[in-house]
Amino acid sequence: MRYTDSGGDGEPLVLIHAAVFADWFVPLEREPAVAGLRRIRVTRTGYADPAPAEPLSVADHAAECADLLRRLGIERARVLAHSSGTVVALQLALDHPELLGELVLVEPPLIDPLLPPADRATVAAAIGPALGAAMGAAAQGDLRTAFDTFLAAVCGPEYRTVIESALGRAGLERAERDCGYCFTGEVPALAAWHFDEELARRIEQPVHLVAGGDSPPFTHRLVDHLARMLPDARTTVVPGHNHLLPLTAPTLLADLFRNPAVTA
Repeated sequence: MRYTDSGGDGEPLVLIHAAVFADWFVPLEREPAVAGLRRIRVTRTGYADPAPAEPLSVADHAAECADLLRRLGIERARVLAHSSGTVVALQLALDHPELLGELVLVEPPLIDPLLPPADRATVAAAIGPALGAAMGAAAQGDLRTAFDTFLAAVCGPEYRTVIESALGRAGLERAERDCGYCFTGEVPALAAWHFDEELARRIEQPVHLVAGGDSPPFTHRLVDHLARMLPDARTTVVPGHNHLLPLTAPTLLADLFRNPAVTA
């Protein structure tokens, strides 16, 4: 794991990125609304250095985050996580609850443990072929095809334009270059992850679930389903955005931390 730490005496905010690449929260770090917070942006193992010999489990990623907080002397932090990063955040809340305050979970991934049971087969039919093709391309070393196939299915056709606009050409090229671990390590870890209503009831922290208004109905049903499972959850829908929300609406996300009462 690598990380950046803005330092200072502000309230700690841990940023846990999604799959595919690590720079999803770079635009948010520039926002004035979070300038007073101590921002700790992690780059999870596998996304910067050579992939580990054995892929990390979700619990392994959560343990790395917990170890980092303890090494930095942080007793309690808020968490902002996106997509598969929300799974790491939920596991962190289960395994190390004493370290966490509020969880803000943006666009949780469309995986079976989080989906309503009635949607699982339909989502698999809709996304499974693209994911399988992306994993096959990655196995052949064709990261560009893997990157394009997966992000087109999950984020829509404008993903390259959005990434380049938010991160620059170098950021887009780095994202494509670093995507391999998503398919060799992240996807298997998510497939092996377990979460159910009994585990959800153990999460006592307030959880703020955020979805893009332009995301598919599956995402909104997942968010509603997860909100019902968690003891203390609320939801916000950001109109006009989709799974690319951390790149397209960093100001709106940052404002949630300036005024946590904002809802929509």
